Amino acid sequence: MNRRRRHSSRAGRTPSAAAAAVSRRAADARIPLTSGRLLAWRVLGEYDRTGRFLFDLFRDLDGQHCLSSRERGLAVDIAAGTVRHRRTIDVILKSQVRRPRSDVEPDLWRILQMGVVQIVFGRTPDHAAVDRTVELTRDIGRGQWAGFVNGVLRSVGRLLSDRMLQEPSRRAVALPDGTWRELNADLFSCPVTGPDRYFGEAFSFPRLLARRWQQRLSPDDLWKAGFHSLKIPQLVLRVNTLKAATSDVIRDLQEVGCDVVPGRYEEAVRVTGGGRPEQLPGYADGLWSVQDESAMTAVRLLDPQPGERILDLCAAPGGKTTYLAEWSGDEAVITACDVSAERLERLRASIDRLGLKSVDVRQIGRSGEGLPEEPFDAVLVDAPCSNTGVLARRPEARWRFREQDLSELTVLQTRLLMTAFDRVRPGGRIVYSVCSIEPEETTHQVAALTAAVPGMICETERLQLPGQPADGGYAAVLRRRQEAESAGATRP
Repeated sequence: MNRRRRHSSRAGRTPSAAAAAVSRRAADARIPLTSGRLLAWRVLGEYDRTGRFLFDLFRDLDGQHCLSSRERGLAVDIAAGTVRHRRTIDVILKSQVRRPRSDVEPDLWRILQMGVVQIVFGRTPDHAAVDRTVELTRDIGRGQWAGFVNGVLRSVGRLLSDRMLQEPSRRAVALPDGTWRELNADLFSCPVTGPDRYFGEAFSFPRLLARRWQQRLSPDDLWKAGFHSLKIPQLVLRVNTLKAATSDVIRDLQEVGCDVVPGRYEEAVRVTGGGRPEQLPGYADGLWSVQDESAMTAVRLLDPQPGERILDLCAAPGGKTTYLAEWSGDEAVITACDVSAERLERLRASIDRLGLKSVDVRQIGRSGEGLPEEPFDAVLVDAPCSNTGVLARRPEARWRFREQDLSELTVLQTRLLMTAFDRVRPGGRIVYSVCSIEPEETTHQVAALTAAVPGMICETERLQLPGQPADGGYAAVLRRRQEAESAGATRP
């Protein structure tokens, strides 16, 4: 689209421009959050400026508005969708905006992104998405952008055809429902001659991660993983069976209008509708927690028993810790450790809400100082990772992926596993889990350790690829041989 009017602030080039940007952000912060789109716009601005997780930004801003659950849900959908689909959105926008992106103010480009995510990937009718996005320019005091936004977004709407495709092509955009929609122009790289480039553009992946996945996954696995990464994740609840029966929780949720179906495990239920989790019946009474079924796997593999001494080495914010307690009937002796005081406070709040008595919470140092020395029957190592198996739930994670960070994470994971090996008794077990599918953090990590550490053996491994059918991740059950002593272990 060719527009003669230019809106380029060139922010950041001079001290006066930087000061103006600060002043503008302060003014934006005073705009009342009277709609979901305004809330999404504010969150996306803070995300672009700080890189913080969307969940934390929404939580911080919840005290500044009185939006309905529906409007807040719209804000989450728009903000998360904009981050999730960002590369695809930018490919589409660059085909319709003739000027270089550097000549478009960041705030204006962000508004265009919000409009495109609603038109191409959302559930809002095209005309309504355009009108509401144009209205947003006036709500934030940028009415001079209204005509430009209207023209660009209407051009984007004309790009969409009503035809669905059965396979990738240069004009096939991937949709969250697992289908390809045909565009009226060839916007993407050729999926035959440049499969990694096509995957990155059509499924919104950074170049590095798209290349890694394309090189090691079959086409079928690649498309499944890509489509899964675009889905709006379903809310999954883990029933606290110490307090409630799953059938009772389902009944209570259905009474307030939620669509509820049983999950893969007997204590899991999948929920759509109903608004924010903390406002649903049973949350305040500790009848359930939010936890995806893939995250439950590690605890089920560890199988903590009453009376056992259990160490949760990376406990906060506590989803797996509280599941350890519930699974063992609140009769194990669980030591939950983490380095973050703030995240441990969230764990303590969850323990109190769920009414659990078997968990001792401890803050430890980054080098392990403060960890108890006595041997444990079992250790859970739910390690920090790249999160590449849960990109649907953590849309920011795809843009954070760096090979240097991956190398640092594998060093940290190795150290945590060796700490677990030192703390587990001979014959005891370790469950290592990550919500990643990268070989360095999963199969290669465990293979290297078991080869290098006398007495450490791998009994079970589970690598779950995204979209088959749930989130991706990895878990391994390791055991310390009876005859092996930690003093005899050779550090890799």
